[in-house]
Amino acid sequence: MKKYLYLVVLYIFASRSLFAANYLLEAESFTHKGGWVDQQFMDLMGSPYLMAHGLGQPVNDASTRITLPQTGTYYIYVRTYNWTSPWRKEDGPGKFKLIINNNDLPVLGNQGESWIWQSAGRVTVENLQVTVTLHDLTGFNGRCDAIFFTTNPHFIPPGDVDELAAFRRNMLGLPDKAPQTGNFDLAVVGGGVAGISAAISAARLGCKVALINDRPVLGGNNSSEIRVHLGGRIEAGPYKELGNLQKEFGPLKEGNAQRANYYEDSKKSLLMKKT
Repeated sequence: MKKYLYLVVLYIFASRSLFAANYLLEAESFTHKGGWVDQQFMDLMGSPYLMAHGLGQPVNDASTRITLPQTGTYYIYVRTYNWTSPWRKEDGPGKFKLIINNNDLPVLGNQGESWIWQSAGRVTVENLQVTVTLHDLTGFNGRCDAIFFTTNPHFIPPGDVDELAAFRRNMLGLPDKAPQTGNFDLAVVGGGVAGISAAISAARLGCKVALINDRPVLGGNNSSEIRVHLGGRIEAGPYKELGNLQKEFGPLKEGNAQRANYYEDSKKSLLMKKT
């Protein structure tokens, strides 16, 4: 009799897991990021994340709209990091809240000693369209990597990096192996200043070029994400034209006719050399 009851309970649990509605929201995909900034770290944790970097002043909310697979009660987990935990075993300063429609959920970002799936409680939704908001509380670098919705009260996403990568691919419908996209004469990996220079130079010489970058904008450290000043030693002998591409990438200064007209001049020069 006990064995029979055990099998019934196991069947019910398995059925709930099998037919659970799940939804994974990557934080970097928020439509409106507000004052939250998009961080890199693809190589360390398999995904970018959003950070509330307000120098002690709470930043503006980030928000987005999602469509859940069904209505009902969802248990919510947020992948976050109590970033001061290596130095102090106290309530962390990177506190923020998750708001689902008008439901204000518990404080996040202040627990644990590594990246964890912190429980944000549960919410009942009666409409598939849901507004998700990240509300910063301190301005001290709250971190949000992803938000997971599930109707299964017993399932927590994996924490292991490799298992999590497989879980992300499955939830987002991504293949284990990147699909073939074509044949190229040159593939440049990395869209920083050096990568952009190599790709443009090769393309202007007639090569079919693939420029591969893991960020939504080009420029690397010189992009709007990092904002390191574009500089360097160019036009130095014996190759006086080495580095001239940076004149095209750099911001135009009012009255700087050399930079403003350089692209047209370079095209004319390349055409004369070919003819």
